[in-house]
Amino acid sequence: MRHLPFFLFAAALACSPARAFDAARAGVAATASPLDSSAVRDAERKRAAAVSNRDIGTLRLLIGGEYYHVESNGRARTKTEFLQALARDDFKLSGYGVDDMEITLLGSGRAAVVTGRFHARMQVTDTVRQFRGRYVRVWTLYPEGWRNTLHQSTEIRPAGTAPDKRALPLQ
Repeated sequence: MRHLPFFLFAAALACSPARAFDAARAGVAATASPLDSSAVRDAERKRAAAVSNRDIGTLRLLIGGEYYHVESNGRARTKTEFLQALARDDFKLSGYGVDDMEITLLGSGRAAVVTGRFHARMQVTDTVRQFRGRYVRVWTLYPEGWRNTLHQSTEIRPAGTAPDKRALPLQ
């Protein structure tokens, strides 16, 4: 619960206006209605596809400049750090996909909190292992479309299972 004030602060910040970006290139409608969650769902799908394909160009357009990314191992990254790590294939992931998502619109529809579950295969040393997790993301509606401003993920493990001792960087 220590992070709740930060989360609420981030959501409040997400309601403020910000810089422009090329929404057409990202494929996120600039004319999105603040009270329509379908544009957020579309942005989430584009993000998942871009992560799976390591499409840095699309992610650069979908992620806000003030982006804060917390991995399942606790490491925090900026937008630049996250994109560089993905480009270098530091995460060693394949088969990334979103299993479900729930969207809550806030701030008269100018911000959205998206929660859900994801899966991926991760290469850890010589072993490929299935990884499942939960995530929360905050999206902000800019004049040109939705941008992701906060991401945090947590691994889902069966009850009583000890965490993997190896660092597992994951998106």
